[in-house]
Amino acid sequence: MQRCAQIPSEELTVEIFFHRDQVYEGRYGKKKAAAPLLRDFVTNTFLPWSRANKRTWREDVYRSQSIIAFFGKHRLDEISSAQIEKFKMKRQQTPTKNGSERRPATVNRELENLSRMFTLAIDMGIVQTNPCQKVQSLSEDNERNRYLSETEERRLLDVLHGRRKHLRSIVLIDLQTGLRKRELLSLRWQNVDFERDVIHVMNSRRERTKSGRSRSVPLTSIAREELLALHRESGWSEYVFVNSKTFQPLTDVKKAFTSALRKAGIEDFHFHDLRHTCATRLGDRGASAFEIAQIMGWSDIRMAMRYTHATGDGIRRAMQLLTSTGVGKGNGKVLRLENWTDTKVPTSNGNGQHALPVSA
Repeated sequence: MQRCAQIPSEELTVEIFFHRDQVYEGRYGKKKAAAPLLRDFVTNTFLPWSRANKRTWREDVYRSQSIIAFFGKHRLDEISSAQIEKFKMKRQQTPTKNGSERRPATVNRELENLSRMFTLAIDMGIVQTNPCQKVQSLSEDNERNRYLSETEERRLLDVLHGRRKHLRSIVLIDLQTGLRKRELLSLRWQNVDFERDVIHVMNSRRERTKSGRSRSVPLTSIAREELLALHRESGWSEYVFVNSKTFQPLTDVKKAFTSALRKAGIEDFHFHDLRHTCATRLGDRGASAFEIAQIMGWSDIRMAMRYTHATGDGIRRAMQLLTSTGVGKGNGKVLRLENWTDTKVPTSNGNGQHALPVSA
């Protein structure tokens, strides 16, 4: 009673509730176990949880490697914000396997992965705080404008033969549909509708899209021709793109694609830039931001705004509209841009499908 009389009422209330929670949770009077090493927590807890709950669990596996290498021998409750800052700086200064500069976005994704580990540890009662919350992310340039020129496309297709033959259809179809790599490589024949000339990108328990929504992407004549040729070869399979040796669906083509780019003399280009190329060409040929967003699967139309008239050629053609007015130029009437688009670049063939192939 003497001790209670010396404690202010507010502090006493907090202490009572603290001990009450310990009793309810079966922790009262028990010595708290030491937090596990980070490498053990990642291997035994985090990655199994990620695989069971996240469709991107493979990315967590890959990103965990650098985290384990840096923090692996430390207990979770020993890792501080200052150590995480050192990890961030070291990763930023360490070049990639190809010798190129590591992008801020890559480091940020690793920091997000580490933060998710601590969040899970907090939920499990292993640690009390998340030191990542005090670490600021690196500034990112998310508006990457790299797209494949028609000359580069020809050079790339010229090297896609022999052992790289399987990449030719993948590249062509991606340029014609703008599918994300995961959507493309996991494409099933049951979702290719040759009667309606569309690809159904499904969001279901079995298949997940990034936006969380299903959509239908119209087939151009080029995409349809490539898919029909593939169907004659692998129509027996569940998946469109299969490994010729294992007969299992392809999971990644990064190594072969990087090799092809090197042989074609194409620099600073990633597989995802094929998707950028598709969106850029749609915008350059007059597709509206709304149409581009529908095809690419963006819920925010602002994502598509930067692709409308995105290339130098598109901008030059738009500027040529100014020559239709002024002294000594035509009848002095200004040709409206939307009218020029409607008359010069039809975007529909009357059946709701895009009338123009995306690539030249």
